[in-house]
Amino acid sequence: MALSSCPRYEQAKRTRVLHLNDSGLTSIPPPVLNLSMITRLDLSYNNLAELTPDIQLMVNLENLWLNGNPLKAIPSEMQHCRKLKVLDLRDTLVEAIPREIGRLKNLFNIDLRGTPLCEELDPFKGSTEELLGYLEVKDKRTNIAIEMEDNLLAAKYLETADMVEGGIVVSALVKAVCAQFPEMDELKNCARNADRLFPDRYASPVELRKLFHQNPFDGPAMKRKKWRVIAERISEKEAVKLKVSYVKLRRENEMVKLSADMELKISAIYYDNHDPTDIEGWLKSIYSCFTPQNYVDEGRKDCPDLEDIKFIIQHATRIFPTVPTDITGPLIRKSMLDLQQKLTEDREKCVKGIISSISAIYSDREPPQVVKLARDVARLFERDRFATEKELEDLKKISADASLLFPAEFDSADPKSIKKQFRQRELAAQAQLAAGR
Repeated sequence: MALSSCPRYEQAKRTRVLHLNDSGLTSIPPPVLNLSMITRLDLSYNNLAELTPDIQLMVNLENLWLNGNPLKAIPSEMQHCRKLKVLDLRDTLVEAIPREIGRLKNLFNIDLRGTPLCEELDPFKGSTEELLGYLEVKDKRTNIAIEMEDNLLAAKYLETADMVEGGIVVSALVKAVCAQFPEMDELKNCARNADRLFPDRYASPVELRKLFHQNPFDGPAMKRKKWRVIAERISEKEAVKLKVSYVKLRRENEMVKLSADMELKISAIYYDNHDPTDIEGWLKSIYSCFTPQNYVDEGRKDCPDLEDIKFIIQHATRIFPTVPTDITGPLIRKSMLDLQQKLTEDREKCVKGIISSISAIYSDREPPQVVKLARDVARLFERDRFATEKELEDLKKISADASLLFPAEFDSADPKSIKKQFRQRELAAQAQLAAGR
């Protein structure tokens, strides 16, 4: 009897459920793929070695059982089964999951028990959420790389795009560059500026031929193999240089933005009490005091110039002088350092207040233990490099209410729980205040 006319097929149209388990199938019968209304499909314990890409036609599929099949791979087209919630791959031969599966937002259970999953994915074998998260990131990064390579070949490397060497070196360059940018946002920024960042020399057919020597005795396959080795070696070095250029470009762009922000801040502070043409000179004087050498002269190994400029903008009213004509780079830098030191001291004073308060509660404990607990709690309230008004206010309240926030038993004192209790009390106080109005 043809499947299209069998009772099981007709029943599936009504129930939207189809069980074809243990039916000796080596492929999914074509009529089944046209059952777009099906939500549950059981194909377990058959002889399916592969899954047809046409599985994507089953757009309402929510549960798919493939366990117990000699299945080796899942087609990337399954990404179109957007309603899929459960995918059972137990005791199959599946070694990898296509990155596109990470796009399935409703999928909450992929059962991979008893599968020879590859080393890359094996750490995520017991967690569908972590596996999908990994695949989603991999998918996004791969798409960025593909788009970046296509754009480079269509523009910057157009003249060498049709050369075998050109395709090989650009592909190797993109791969090496992506490895230099583990953070997604930075990779996106790199891709947006790829035309400016990628090296120019590989856009010249003449230069490319100099790099990729041809041995007349090598066949096409051998040439490609040797060229890939050369391209990988070149690309690793170029990617490191590109990362340096990227950091420099990002810093320049950030400085331009910060300059505009500081100009607005200065105008707001002094309003009509200054000549707008003076601002450019003030900014130049200020920035001249935030070079790497300034930090070296202070005996520092770090160079948080951008962070310090942001700090100045954030605390401009406390750093800039009353009279605009007094503005100089050295004065602004000194005022900034003085304020940073004060905020650091204020934070430390509040922490010591907490230490003093809880020392009475945990008098049976060694002082270093009490100090560590106090500092661990205080650290959870830090919002910035330097203390904010809100942070100091919170730390003072913790010190004052220590007996209510910290448990009597030291071993039960958990910093995160203490912070959570503090926030709950804070919300309750706000609600009570609002109710009394």
